[in-house]
Amino acid sequence: MPKEIATQQNTIQPDPYLESVKAFHLEMPPYHNFDLSIGMTAEKIYKNLTNRDTIDAYCIWCDKEGVFRAYNYLSDNVSIPPWTTRHDGLIEVEYQCTRNNSHAYHTSYFKAGNFFTKVGQFPSVADFQIPQAQAYRKILDEEQYKEFTRGIGLAAHGIGIGSFVYLRRVFENLIEEARAKAQAENSKFPNGDYLKARMDEKIKMVKDYLPEFLVENRSLYAILSTGIHELTEDECLQYFETVKIGIEQILDEKIIQKEKADKTTKAREAIQKAHGQIANSK
Repeated sequence: MPKEIATQQNTIQPDPYLESVKAFHLEMPPYHNFDLSIGMTAEKIYKNLTNRDTIDAYCIWCDKEGVFRAYNYLSDNVSIPPWTTRHDGLIEVEYQCTRNNSHAYHTSYFKAGNFFTKVGQFPSVADFQIPQAQAYRKILDEEQYKEFTRGIGLAAHGIGIGSFVYLRRVFENLIEEARAKAQAENSKFPNGDYLKARMDEKIKMVKDYLPEFLVENRSLYAILSTGIHELTEDECLQYFETVKIGIEQILDEKIIQKEKADKTTKAREAIQKAHGQIANSK
């Protein structure tokens, strides 16, 4: 296994969907399985199922970030060992929006001995995640936006390798945009060498036209490529949230750059207009 993947594994273990209540209930795809014989895994799942605190999450009905309160959850009257060894069957969890309690996310899980899996969610993971991607329409063209949301949708339905294919296309398009800018601004840009180079070298060649986060974390491309060619569906799904967050961080940085450039342009035009009006009034 490539060094990049091995390094990434060391940073996201245990399973990233166990690291927060929100990730576990709202972002984890259906049929994501766990082995409850692993003590730390059982403890984290139990903690997420018995959570009574509120969580901050996007409300697809309010169309904005909101606060959700647990109204249906696993009773914590039973300690972890008896729960993992005796209590089998379906477990249903509900979180209601504090603005409107009819706005509720429902998730279902199934346990049989040490086997535990998520069996359903309403609204779906895709319904929850795709509206949040709307912000990236500002910097992605229509085809790029479709590819990004297709990747999210596939992962939400348990298709890991396919989701990586679309996220890698988004990544490659960002590099190609940088190359086009570099070539347009520099007539001596070595386009022939660029086309022959590996992705890591391509990024270095156009780094001045890319978000800093992408340049610093260019190993993200190696993870995506390895996922497509070498990893299983389950392994790709395990890493999906990590690579999606990486892509989103890159896009967030581009949004900030665009907003700054737009603000600079407006300020320059306003100053020039004001200067002209003052000069003409004299």
